[in-house]
Amino acid sequence: MNPSIDASGWLVDRFPGLERLGGGHHSLVYRAGNQVLKVYHQRGVASLERKNLETAGLASLVVSQLSLPDGREVLVLRYFPGRPAVAADLPGAVPAIRSFLDQLHARPAGLVPADKVAERLRSFSPLLDPALLPLFEAAEAAGGAVPAGFCHLDLWADNILIAEDGRVMIVDWVRAGPEDPLRDLALLKTGTLDLLPADQSLELIVAGLPVHLLPRLRAHLVLTYLHDIYWLYRNDSDQYRAQFQDKLARARHVLAAL
Repeated sequence: MNPSIDASGWLVDRFPGLERLGGGHHSLVYRAGNQVLKVYHQRGVASLERKNLETAGLASLVVSQLSLPDGREVLVLRYFPGRPAVAADLPGAVPAIRSFLDQLHARPAGLVPADKVAERLRSFSPLLDPALLPLFEAAEAAGGAVPAGFCHLDLWADNILIAEDGRVMIVDWVRAGPEDPLRDLALLKTGTLDLLPADQSLELIVAGLPVHLLPRLRAHLVLTYLHDIYWLYRNDSDQYRAQFQDKLARARHVLAAL
């Protein structure tokens, strides 16, 4: 067993060859043969992710749900032989990703509250840099009540796995829920497609999108860049200034191009 594993003997005994794959805010992730085990830090999250996988049409990935003696919950999933997406994968993978998201977003999920975007923008008010004022103004257009679809809401590159044969799998469904589908597309661009040059990234996200949706996508993209800047401001002071300039440049590119 890998000495870096943080798992109980109970789990190791039942899954020979257990190895640590990684982990994040919600869980530690392990592999045992053709299965992946997610060990959650908080109760209830395993059931939440399982429910979201079922809603997304991915129930076949779930093998079982367990509880450790210490109370931690474990979701056992089928292993997908892929690795996190890198820039070179994206032009070929985007059609499959977009096709899957179209099916996902078609699942009705009520309405997005009319004031949701305004509330989010108010939460970013500590960002006082004058350079951000045009972004705040542009992002307001993402507001208003619109039909919600079921969305993944965490489409950064590590959650998009690419297999050697080109198959694509989207993982980590803890944040999934009802939202404007254009927010998912904005997150896909800012979290993954921005590994590519700005023009190419934008072309891939707008391809095939009806023209009447472009103004709202523009607003959601700018809103997402503001969210990223605010997160850096609150959580990563060492990287804030350097990434601030990159995020600001990408947002300005969107404003000029759409």
